[in-house]
Amino acid sequence: MKSHCWKLFSTLLYLSAFTFGGGFVIIPLMQKRFVQDLGWLTDEEILDMVAFARSAPGAVTVNVAVQVGTHIAGIPGALCGIFGTIIPPLLILSAISLFYDAFSSSFVIAALLYGIRTSVAIVVADAVAVMVGDIFRSKEYVRWGVMSVVFILSLTTSINTIWLLAGGTGIGALIAGRSRS
Repeated sequence: MKSHCWKLFSTLLYLSAFTFGGGFVIIPLMQKRFVQDLGWLTDEEILDMVAFARSAPGAVTVNVAVQVGTHIAGIPGALCGIFGTIIPPLLILSAISLFYDAFSSSFVIAALLYGIRTSVAIVVADAVAVMVGDIFRSKEYVRWGVMSVVFILSLTTSINTIWLLAGGTGIGALIAGRSRS
């Protein structure tokens, strides 16, 4: 368990320190590491964790890290996940806050941030494509329908995301309950 905690902590520390753009950028990297490289989770498990993390309050990355940590090593794993995830941004933001005036007026920093935003959009689109691809490959047509309806509603209405997630979750639970009985 100790080696799993250390590996979890060091992996999340590394990913959190060198990934810009927030939760939806780091999630595919977590998926690659924990599913493909280490074999700790399945694609379905990480997808479920992301869905749950998205609907829970707080940072998506921290929420997923807590779930992965708990799954791997219980409460100590959850703590390793939390600390591995929050230490780099905490240190980086503390350093930036000390030099905020210099950063905020720098043309070079503004240009770098603009480039990072563009790159982040591409990485997020890739993460979405992977998740949608997993759903389409599942050949579960009801999941396709639920995903499509939620997507269309999110684009065309002002329904709060939590209600869309709750509705999709409710429909999924009903369908899963019927298929098991």
